[in-house]
This record gives sequence, C-alpha cells and structure tokens, in this order.
Amino acid sequence: FVVENSPIWMDSSTSSQCRFLENTVGGPQKLAEITGSTAYERFTGNQIAKIYQTKRESYNECERISLVSSFLASLFIGDYAPIDYSDGSGMNLLNIVKKDW
Repeated sequence: FVVENSPIWMDSSTSSQCRFLENTVGGPQKLAEITGSTAYERFTGNQIAKIYQTKRESYNECERISLVSSFLASLFIGDYAPIDYSDGSGMNLLNIVKKDW
C-alpha cells in the first residue's frame, strides 16, 4: 500500500479531474457513450488521476491498483484477480462497448 489514506466513495475532491476527462473525450455525453457514465468524483479513474497529479512518487511506487472487489478476490485466490467488467464500468476507464481499458 503506497497511499496511506485511500479515497472512498464519498470523496468529492476530483472535480477538476472529472471535467478534464469529459473535455478530453468530447464532453459528458461522449464520455457516457464510451464508459457508460458521465464523470463522478468518486469514480476510480478520476481518483487515480488525482493521485498521479498530487502524489506522483506514490503513484510511481505502485505496482497495481485494485478495487476492493478484485483486491479481496486476489486475497482468496492468492494471485491478482481481474477487475470485473461491471465494476470497470464504474471507473470511467473502460470502453463498455469494446470492453477495452
């Protein structure tokens, strides 16, 4: 664990990252077409972007980023578990049509 205080679903500190993501792909509607949702502050992709921008050293030290669901599965199977597509769609990082990250 390289980030001491992991963000939780109630975190709303990533508004600038959300707007940047939406603007980068062509607006909120285009982002929703690609990922299944407009950008929300609690979504993992925006949280990762904030850590990348504000805690670059921690980001660079990180080997893997997991959601709670895949992290727990990883503990049970003793290896990295993939992120489920339904969880991935709530990250703003997955193209839900192509199933491509």
